[in-house]
Amino acid sequence: MADHFDIDAVRDHYDRISVFYRALWGDHIHHGYWEHNESPEEAQVKLIEKLAGHARIPRGARVLDVGCGVGGSSLWLARHLDCTVTGVTISPVQASMASEQARREGLADRARFEVGDASQLNAPPESFDVIWVIECSEHLADKGSFIRSCAQALRPGGVLALCAWLVSEQTSDRDAQLVSRVCEGMLCPSLASLEDYSDWMSASGFEEIEAKDITRNVARTWTRCATLLHRPEIKTLVRVSDERTRRFAAAFEAIDQAYTTGAMAYGLFTARKSRNKKQSDDS
Repeated sequence: MADHFDIDAVRDHYDRISVFYRALWGDHIHHGYWEHNESPEEAQVKLIEKLAGHARIPRGARVLDVGCGVGGSSLWLARHLDCTVTGVTISPVQASMASEQARREGLADRARFEVGDASQLNAPPESFDVIWVIECSEHLADKGSFIRSCAQALRPGGVLALCAWLVSEQTSDRDAQLVSRVCEGMLCPSLASLEDYSDWMSASGFEEIEAKDITRNVARTWTRCATLLHRPEIKTLVRVSDERTRRFAAAFEAIDQAYTTGAMAYGLFTARKSRNKKQSDDS
């Protein structure tokens, strides 16, 4: 796997190509969730709705959105659930874009954005009701440590709501090579399995752990993205980009293949921090 990637490379990646992401995905830089014939934009919002519903996020919750991108989820939570959201991204460019969008939508009083490193989560202990993580942990080398940091930042009874790209439990050598191509292009040190995430949550003191494989509902995302790469304006953008960005674009078809072969999967997780203070402290 691509162990050599560091946080500076991830920051540079998002600073340089956030415009590229927005051209492909709009305000939500993550998978969509399809049940019927939703448009891509509707499917992206549906993934947010599914995660929020499974997490049973109460109105007015205080939320930390780790890996917030350009603020799509944060603003949805502020708008639809009246949450107070702090969005954290490694990219100053994304933080600026998200802050500007919050101002345009009149949500700056409920959603603020800052630059921060998810691998060194500095949230005050027991300060959030919900920690929201969509497709961020893939960039982290020590995912177990990140889950522990989330537990520490949650109040007793608080909820971790997380979606992540996964590696399948059983893979062939060919599948492993495919996943390695994905990690190389997408700046992921490694991908973990559904069981890995569940184990980390349990070891961190979480209860009521729900882990769902929703690959069937989200895989269409990358079929669409691979097709979009053939649009003239996107092809031009890729052609004039640097080698790192071209590897990123080439990984789109690798992800599509990885879902098709079963090399990769996609997980939706919710877990509740123990309401028992002593048990939480012991974790």
